[in-house]
Amino acid sequence: MTEPLAELFSSRVRAAVLTLVLPRPHLRFSLTDLSRRLGLPVSSLQHECYKLTRLGLLHDERVGNARFYRPDPGWPLLEPLTALTVRAIPLEDALRGAVEDVPGIEGAWIAGSHESPSVPVYVVIIGTLEVEAIDGVFDRCRVALAPVMGQSRVELAYFRPIEWKARLTSSDPFVASLYTEPRIELHALPVVEEHAGADVA
Repeated sequence: MTEPLAELFSSRVRAAVLTLVLPRPHLRFSLTDLSRRLGLPVSSLQHECYKLTRLGLLHDERVGNARFYRPDPGWPLLEPLTALTVRAIPLEDALRGAVEDVPGIEGAWIAGSHESPSVPVYVVIIGTLEVEAIDGVFDRCRVALAPVMGQSRVELAYFRPIEWKARLTSSDPFVASLYTEPRIELHALPVVEEHAGADVA
């Protein structure tokens, strides 16, 4: 086994770090964050994050007294390693990681079923996001969905809140279908919106 692979796959703690961090490349984590999320001691995590940073997989940044870690987008094996990691965890966990703490999202879910291979599966996002943020969420969701549902079936349905409400009010059939299809909830809409959507269906 080559040295980078030996370094990557020789520690359970390292695997736990990768499982948390790789599906969430838009976030950064301090050692305290990692310890709280993973239930592991800071000392063990510090050792593993140092190794992953030395390999180039993680980028570290000091802010005040804290050091933050996130995947380095320039690392040459990041894409295949992320795909492998995302596929090794439950689909719902990977998808929720894709939208976690993205500013501007008011609701997000996956609409559609993998049992109908000719029907699109939609990544539904409702909120006020910049184009780069929308693309980032969609790309991260597609990495998780493609092995299960096929790359070509995954489509984006993005609505600003005012447009979403208008289309609910007008009984738009496409919006109604996004509620009647099987769903994986990623970021729940407020209860008022849920009731409005239920009335459309």
